[in-house]
Amino acid sequence: MKKIMTIAVSMMLVFFLFSCSKTEEKTVGGGGKYDLKGNTVKVRLWDSPNPYADDVKDVDKEKWLPIFEKAAKDYNCKFEFYTTTVDWAEMPSEFIKSVTAGQPAWHITNNFSAMWYGQLYANGAMEDISKALKTIKIPENYTSAAKYGNQVFGFVTGVGTEGLIFNNKMIKEAGMAKTPSEMFRDGKWSYNDFYAYLTELQSKLPKGTFAFFIDPMYWDIFAPSGNGAAALSQDFKYTADSKEFIESIEFLQKVKKAGVIRPVNTSKEGDPDYWGTPAATFDKGVEVAMTHRASWQWSGLKGAGIDWGFVPYPWGSAVTCSGDYKTLSENYTSAYYDTGARGTILAGVEKDFPGIPKDTVIEALVHLCFDLFVPQETQEELALLTAGSQTDEIDIGSFNDELSAELYDWYAKRARFNPIQAFNGLGIGRVDNGKGDGKTMSFHGLIYKIVNDNASARATLEAARPEIDAQIKDFLAK
Repeated sequence: MKKIMTIAVSMMLVFFLFSCSKTEEKTVGGGGKYDLKGNTVKVRLWDSPNPYADDVKDVDKEKWLPIFEKAAKDYNCKFEFYTTTVDWAEMPSEFIKSVTAGQPAWHITNNFSAMWYGQLYANGAMEDISKALKTIKIPENYTSAAKYGNQVFGFVTGVGTEGLIFNNKMIKEAGMAKTPSEMFRDGKWSYNDFYAYLTELQSKLPKGTFAFFIDPMYWDIFAPSGNGAAALSQDFKYTADSKEFIESIEFLQKVKKAGVIRPVNTSKEGDPDYWGTPAATFDKGVEVAMTHRASWQWSGLKGAGIDWGFVPYPWGSAVTCSGDYKTLSENYTSAYYDTGARGTILAGVEKDFPGIPKDTVIEALVHLCFDLFVPQETQEELALLTAGSQTDEIDIGSFNDELSAELYDWYAKRARFNPIQAFNGLGIGRVDNGKGDGKTMSFHGLIYKIVNDNASARATLEAARPEIDAQIKDFLAK
């Protein structure tokens, strides 16, 4: 199999794992460096088994118990496992209340939802771990999902960004001179280039086949990053009415007017089925030449015998490109948004470790979390990535070609956290594909309205500011 020097393929898989290991001092965990003096560490687990539980499966106990036992010895501590008494949506409030009462519910966690950070940050319910992270080798942008100002409250161990996937066979049979990935490689993937490519492709495709399909929700999450924009800033400010974001949405309107986007299927209930449409078309090699697919969906394409390629989203006027794709300005980025982070520590935990300086407690807990929940192989990859080095040569994995793998690798390195998932926490995320419930605004619903009804992007997004600002203020105050 062809090979390529890249970290991205392995890192996008590592992103979804919650495993554990240890490595040497200053690279990862403490390994005997920290002494918690026999105190109890309260652990919050999410989607991971408690190896001490009576009902734990043998296979899970065999995997996890030695890890926890070794960590207990290395850090001279015991473990207690936190169990919530509320629904998932109420957990942030539960955590905040425990901190306010002076009894933090837990000390470390393997998976903390990124959409909760704003709420806990506004209530001073987390410890800043930025100083402790300086003793661990981890790329700076892997902390962006949990960074507010100069403070950091967690980290991820991989970035799984998403882009566009195209059908090579359809494009070649249509007689296009270049594939989308070749266009991007050559620095010819601006909004104007993208529009010209889609309209030419549409003119050459058989009747009933479309150049493109896109869920407007995925467009508003990922495409604006290619124009240096996002709907919500890292510090939870509404920015969807910026000229860069509006340009991105207006461009999608232009693409739709051109007739190159396949109409969305309708469910049995009569609702637009944005999720099912690409599965029923592109994933079967019919009707759609290019669409958005997440990385976890790629393996199924190869299994279905589809010759596919990867290309990043196009860029708008806020971005410059003076040559090939490597000359794109720094404000061209990719996005990741649906994630959970490790390393989060509730405020006030030092009270549970008497006689140990607070900074030492925080550093020890961060290292302990790293040792427990980050695999050895991942720790080594993070150290190499932090140093700007490459890993050993690896297979191109689920990609069909080297160029797609190369572009994804470059694209993933420009990934920045998009906090748009917080709209769900605000109660203004996706509601019935934009139809709404008649009471609550749906931000993504606004995008559907703009694109499908050809409403004014500027007027709609500017008019939404007062309500969204009020929702954010109320959310952060809870």
